[in-house]
Amino acid sequence: MKILFKLILIVGVSLYLVLPALAIEFFDINKPGIEKLNLSINKSGDSDLVDLLVEQLRSQMGKTLLFNIVEDSAEPTFNLKISPTNDQKIVSVTLSGAQGQGFEPITTGMKFRNQDKEYVNLKSSQLGNFLIKNLMGIQGSLGGIIVWSETKKGENKNSLVMKRFGSEIQKQITYNLFNNTGVSWSPKGDAIIYSAQTGRGSEVIWQGFIPLRLKSKSLYFTEGSSSSATWGNNGNIYLAKYVGERNTDLFEYTVVSGGTGPSLEMLHKLTKHMAIETEPALSPDGKKLAYISDRTGTPQVYLLNLSTKKTTRLTNKGNYNSSPSWSPDGTMIAYNGVRNSKSVIFRVLADDPLGFETQVSPKGMQAESPVWSSDGSIVAYQAKITGQQNWKIYYSLSSGSSAQRLTKSVRGVDETSPSWNSGLR
Repeated sequence: MKILFKLILIVGVSLYLVLPALAIEFFDINKPGIEKLNLSINKSGDSDLVDLLVEQLRSQMGKTLLFNIVEDSAEPTFNLKISPTNDQKIVSVTLSGAQGQGFEPITTGMKFRNQDKEYVNLKSSQLGNFLIKNLMGIQGSLGGIIVWSETKKGENKNSLVMKRFGSEIQKQITYNLFNNTGVSWSPKGDAIIYSAQTGRGSEVIWQGFIPLRLKSKSLYFTEGSSSSATWGNNGNIYLAKYVGERNTDLFEYTVVSGGTGPSLEMLHKLTKHMAIETEPALSPDGKKLAYISDRTGTPQVYLLNLSTKKTTRLTNKGNYNSSPSWSPDGTMIAYNGVRNSKSVIFRVLADDPLGFETQVSPKGMQAESPVWSSDGSIVAYQAKITGQQNWKIYYSLSSGSSAQRLTKSVRGVDETSPSWNSGLR
């Protein structure tokens, strides 16, 4: 059996070598009108583990918006067959192409510790991302953790809730008595910071996440209300502070350790304009800061070059643009803009001097607060559809597509400000 499993793994490695050249033909996140691949996922042989894995994978692959899950009779482009082996903890996975494609079937193996549904869901996410990487040329975002702020009907406070992309399980992760919002992930993806509006003022709260720690620590406090803080890939934290009645500037902080625990220590004041400047977001390479300024009379997205200190305006259309969010590769920025009295999610190339925008959220939907998946294929956001009173979390392909609901809360619950970590952990 050990020899068989080694052979399966050896053959499985070839999956990385054979498919990438083919993948580029199918998917480019910069182009609209992505054509989904038809994929069938079936089993061969009887096994409770195989049954559960097939069920999970069919659900997950459809949620990526990259595949149509079809039956064999529908003539799929690719077929995935999952089979039991002589070892109850190991399954065999074979990927084959449609007849006439010249695609040689490829087999790999997967080992499981147990058949717990949540654990199998994580292993299924790994397999799904493996397929996406080799069929589409991108990393895949299944299993990534999304956190959002949730207000239950009849309550006047927000709590933070999480789920893994592709899973149906949602968990509340904060239980304090304050409004919790504006989640930002650490560069390692193992902790979050968020804002808590208390009776005394605004706090920046730190909370360990992998493993999840419900006990949180206060990093920063200021009287009155304050914008949410964001964590940059360089490990520093960026936030806006009021420095006058009509003046908000951006500041850079570092996290320091002390006798009473971690706190924030200011490094730089980044802006000095007599305007409201807020919502700072550091680029993935740490070279530019996107933010919102109303220096021209209306809120617009600006970019600050941190080495030259030069500021350029990025958005040129509409009278209200906000919530800038960098794509993982740093080439694009998603934001929400108000057009014809409706808030819409757009994206723009970060180096486009004309600021040409492409719509991401579907027409007719009210959408705000965009955030990218770890592989750049998806943008999630809070949205309302026609006839819906409450905000819910939806997502679309980053190139633009129909929207799919991410969450499952009941009517009367508002879901806002999603944040997506850097990948499956």
